[in-house]
Amino acid sequence: MTTAPRVDIADTRGQTTALTVTGDLDLQAVAVFHHTVADVLSEHPTVILDLTGVTFCDSSGLNTLLRLRRRAQEVGGRLVLVAPPRQMLRLLSVTGAVSVFTIHGSLAEAWEAIPASDPPPTA
Repeated sequence: MTTAPRVDIADTRGQTTALTVTGDLDLQAVAVFHHTVADVLSEHPTVILDLTGVTFCDSSGLNTLLRLRRRAQEVGGRLVLVAPPRQMLRLLSVTGAVSVFTIHGSLAEAWEAIPASDPPPTA
């Protein structure tokens, strides 16, 4: 049974937003996931996806990540992956997609790697 993905905003700093993703990224669930992340990309060109809570990812989930990566590049940003689960990391590795994504082990590590030209918002 598919667990519909849930996407929540974890943090926003300047032009970058971090999203936490939980649930499955499969054929039945990726349309909503794609739409949600694409909407965020329209306002924040760099998106960090914390994938710690992803329970399953199939080829349609991978395809969606690749499409979102291309969309981020089109708007002058990037798509960064954080802590993909073992099954998802294996899928990325077997397909060679691991080489096109920036992947970090933790959300804190991903934030540290964001260029200084993307300053945090002032309060």
